[in-house]
Amino acid sequence: MTRILVVDDKEENLYYLDALLRGHGWVVETARHGAEALAKARRDPPDLVVSDLLMPVMDGYTLLRHWKADPRLRRAPFIVYTATYTEPEDERLALGLGADAFILKPAEPDDFLSRIRAVLAPGEHGAAAPSAPAGGEEGLLKSYSETLIRKLEEKTLQLEEANQALQRDIAERQRAEEKLRESEERFRELAETIQEAFWITDPDKTRMLYVSPAYERIWGRTCASLYAAPGGWLEAVHPEDRARVAAAAARQGEGEYDETYRILRPDESVRWIRDRAFPVRGPAGTVRRIVGTAEDVTKRRQLEEQIRQAQKMEAIGHLAGGVAHDFNNILAAIVGNAQLALSDTAADHPARTSLEEIFKACTRARMLVQQILTFSSQQPQTRRVIALGPVVEETVNFLRATIPAAVELALTLDPAAPPVLADPTQVHQVVANLCTNAWHALEDGPGRIAVSLRRVALDAAGASHLAGLRPGPAACLVVTDTGAGMDAATLERMFEPFFTTKELGKGTGMGLAVVHGIVQGHDGAIAVRSQPGRGTTAEVYFPAAADAAQDAAPAAAVAPRGDGQHILYLDDEEPLVRLASRMLERLGYRISAFTSAAEAVQAFRDDPHRFDLVIADLNMPGASGLHVAAELLALRPDLPIALCSGHVTEDLKQRARAAGLREVLYKPNTMQELSDAIHRLAVSARDA
Repeated sequence: MTRILVVDDKEENLYYLDALLRGHGWVVETARHGAEALAKARRDPPDLVVSDLLMPVMDGYTLLRHWKADPRLRRAPFIVYTATYTEPEDERLALGLGADAFILKPAEPDDFLSRIRAVLAPGEHGAAAPSAPAGGEEGLLKSYSETLIRKLEEKTLQLEEANQALQRDIAERQRAEEKLRESEERFRELAETIQEAFWITDPDKTRMLYVSPAYERIWGRTCASLYAAPGGWLEAVHPEDRARVAAAAARQGEGEYDETYRILRPDESVRWIRDRAFPVRGPAGTVRRIVGTAEDVTKRRQLEEQIRQAQKMEAIGHLAGGVAHDFNNILAAIVGNAQLALSDTAADHPARTSLEEIFKACTRARMLVQQILTFSSQQPQTRRVIALGPVVEETVNFLRATIPAAVELALTLDPAAPPVLADPTQVHQVVANLCTNAWHALEDGPGRIAVSLRRVALDAAGASHLAGLRPGPAACLVVTDTGAGMDAATLERMFEPFFTTKELGKGTGMGLAVVHGIVQGHDGAIAVRSQPGRGTTAEVYFPAAADAAQDAAPAAAVAPRGDGQHILYLDDEEPLVRLASRMLERLGYRISAFTSAAEAVQAFRDDPHRFDLVIADLNMPGASGLHVAAELLALRPDLPIALCSGHVTEDLKQRARAAGLREVLYKPNTMQELSDAIHRLAVSARDA
């Protein structure tokens, strides 16, 4: 059987020729270069060799030259099969070296097989005539050298072109890499600078691909821990929110994930998070990644809560203040008439004890009304620039006699605490109420109550956490106890009037409500921190006053009785008119009382010099005390007029002064208060 040796350095060419020739009945052997082919052929000469020309180690021309020079091999035909040496000079050189055929790649299988059969035919018929090199050895070597040089030049040119193309590819790749590096750098700068945590996961949420450093700042946990356990973020979600968030997170691939929830940090603090996620889809529409941002919205939530709480307290204050104001008028009539009845009753009269009990009950009710008015910031204040230290110290010393010895009451005063514009009596009440509340939190057991006063400087960020407080210096009063503490639900309602956790009959629930009202009325702020079992800390901030503290207000002089002065008294409340008439007459005044503003004005218009002073209610049906005063002053500019109201504000005082009124009085309840008010008015009229 005819054996054919195929020589080629390319495996695919060897595979193809081996399959083609074997398929047509020949035995095929292969070699990867000329030296290997020559060695195989000398061990067992083949019947035909098909050789490529361009090969490593030994090329086809050299193999052909050795083949034809070997007496054992020269009888076997030599076919050149090349795709590199394709020029006519290449073919002439091959034939000149003795090649029996010169075939260019790629040849059609039938053409190639026909050429093989044609070369083998003479040998199969016993007429094989080996091709001998044509021309002299020197001429063949010259042609071979020229061919090699030409191919070398072609290869050199090809290498240069390939090298240039490679350099262009390298440059293009470097530019692409540089753009990619710049893009990645910009991405990292953006992702690692923004306040939100930016994250990327695989679609199944089983692998965390990227998370920005903000995660560590917000969650208080390392990014490495999240890479190690991608579900670790969910474990930090507050137990009350976790099920909802887990259910929503399962739908992140749908592009509808936008959840706000709480997390618990390792330091046990709570943060509010707004977490959003979006799917990133490939060209086929499948989700390739999930990207998202997690924003810390704790401050925003706190501010919203402060606003909501402030609005709620304002609404409650308006409601409570309105009720207290109306109830105050009723009490004024009861208290006043009880006082008159007591003064008309002999000491041994059977009704005297009952009248005294009525007066005591009314006094307690009046105190409760005062507390409600204080909570709603409708209680008149006597504010002046004071140093808080002496007031706080005086109150604490007073409480030492009340609080059991088992309770440590500590006081720390910072001399640098700034003076504030405040009503000392109301500050006294703030300290007393907070300390009493702290004492009750100890639940009759031993413990510690620490009271301190210090100077603080609030910047814009610090003031933003304290509703209603402006940035700047302030005095901070702190009351801390080691008592039972409060849960979140109690903290939310603790300033509501009549809200109490004490047993029935052990508290009115007005203590902290009054504190809240006083602090609001002083343009201050209060913040309370508490946890069950960990005590409570209340911080009260009073803005620092620009002026130095003033000396204590002089004691009020004893009001003398009237000397027959004629007073025009106007109030739409008939019981109060009757009561005021009786009181003022007993104090030595003459009274002309009216419940109608029109009748009062007409009486004055009839004889303006008949009256020495006027007291007018502010709010009356269809009339205003300010308008009445304006009409009277138009008739007699020197007339002393006092405006009377149960809701005295600084704005009302300014409007009254602008209208020429001498004084604005808080609507009196007792004979003593009414006497003092008229005395101040009479003194101001005398000194005017």
